[in-house]
Amino acid sequence: MKTKEDFQQFFSQHLAKELAAAESARKGTILKAIMVWVIAVPLGIMVTWGVSSWMGMEHLIAVAILNALVFGFIGYMFWREVLTSRHFYNLFKGRVIDGIIRFVDDRLHYIPHRHLAPTVLVKSRLFGKPIHAYEGDDYCFMQLDNGIFLEFSEVHAKTTEREDGKKRVASLFDGLFAHVKCAEPRVGDMYILPKGMTDADLYQPGRLTSYTADVPEFDQHFTVYSSSGAAVRRYLTPQLVRAIVDFHREYPDRALLLASHGRELYLGISCKAHFFEPDVWQSLMDVKGLEEFFMDLNVLMRLINAAVDLSGSPVTAEAQPA
Repeated sequence: MKTKEDFQQFFSQHLAKELAAAESARKGTILKAIMVWVIAVPLGIMVTWGVSSWMGMEHLIAVAILNALVFGFIGYMFWREVLTSRHFYNLFKGRVIDGIIRFVDDRLHYIPHRHLAPTVLVKSRLFGKPIHAYEGDDYCFMQLDNGIFLEFSEVHAKTTEREDGKKRVASLFDGLFAHVKCAEPRVGDMYILPKGMTDADLYQPGRLTSYTADVPEFDQHFTVYSSSGAAVRRYLTPQLVRAIVDFHREYPDRALLLASHGRELYLGISCKAHFFEPDVWQSLMDVKGLEEFFMDLNVLMRLINAAVDLSGSPVTAEAQPA
């Protein structure tokens, strides 16, 4: 897997140029906005004064109303054509973010405004409470020749709870969530949960038994629940245990959830909200944020690779989301 040093080299050699182009487009958008108002405001004042002088001051109110309508239209066009300009947005998302994703794994395909459907989280059975609010971004997917399909995105799921007779919104999950459709059915059901969660927190889990990995550092922070000892022996591999331990060492304050049943595998890691939605008024040169984005994607792919073999060659034709 790629390292932070690899990313820093990639950034300096390739990404910095794309980021500079997006930043230049953003500044050009602001300049256009300023020019619109530098020209429009004095011109509007001059027209109002000139028309009022020609028609007489008794028509000043009517002219002012007409001018307000004209300025309203200019303001609308200013918002539509300048402030919501897609040029710098497409440069940032289509080159910078897409570049980072393909650097992590060039088999991934990227759809900026799409996200995992909330039904994916429900089907994972990892969340026992209903989802009442949901949003996401930065959807990625991969289809392999051997039939494995991988998809993931940033998601933010919330539920509504009652506390002291009052409703409040509580977070169910905030971070990156992945779904893998395996080529072959997997034996039994298996869940890996952080300490503090139990099988009672799952959605219709069925009969489960708790297991340990016989690795003290893993067992200290995670609990394994499964309907079958065979599933634990087969899927809780030393490689997966080591990857989860490494994740916890690197990010001790972040949660990891894993579920495996049927052909499906689900993996979620909590992380800071990214939502890299470029703002025309803010600089795009957030190198630290981009590095964190890379590290989150990289660790997610490392965990998925430890849970499922993604070494198969990608299909040659353009893959389509399932």
